[in-house]
Amino acid sequence: MHSQQLVNLKPKVQTIIDLLAKKEWKNAQLLQLEVSEEVENLIDEVVSDDHLIELSKYQVLLTHLLLKIQNESH
Repeated sequence: MHSQQLVNLKPKVQTIIDLLAKKEWKNAQLLQLEVSEEVENLIDEVVSDDHLIELSKYQVLLTHLLLKIQNESH
C-alpha cells in the first residue's frame, strides 16, 4: 500500500461529511459504501502497522457515518 492512497481517503471522507451537512443522504451513503470498500481493500494489502492503525481509524469513522446516514435518512 502506498502512503498516497491513505492520504487520498481524507478528502473522500470529508465529502461524505459535507453531503451529510447538506442532508444528501443517498449520495452520502453511496460514497460511504465506496470509500468503505476502498478501505477494506487497502487493509487486505497493508504491510505496515502504522498504516493498519490509520486504516482502522477510517474504518471506525466510516461505520459511524453509515449509522448517522441510516438514522437520519429514515
